[in-house]
Amino acid sequence: MTQSQTQQGELKAGAIGFTDALVIGLASTSPAYSLAAVIGAMTALAGVNAPGILLASFVPMALIAAAFLYLNRVDPDCGTTFSWVTRAMGPWFGWLGGWAAGRS
Repeated sequence: MTQSQTQQGELKAGAIGFTDALVIGLASTSPAYSLAAVIGAMTALAGVNAPGILLASFVPMALIAAAFLYLNRVDPDCGTTFSWVTRAMGPWFGWLGGWAAGRS
């Protein structure tokens, strides 16, 4: 591996400041917090059916994650939803998908 190949995949020193690191940290803990915030209410409402609800919601999420894995292997792009949907269905649908993903 050459020197340029090694440096290409590395982050420049000092590129991430405190605010950037804080945003990344909050974004990575957000899914766990969301689950922790609703699991009590879900258990109170669904009772013994709560594990089934969690399993039923896991299956589509796992399939979506697998789809993103394979899409990223074919076309790695930061614009993901916008670029993939634009290629498949056209720019209007791509814009709509990118807008919807940004709203969530």
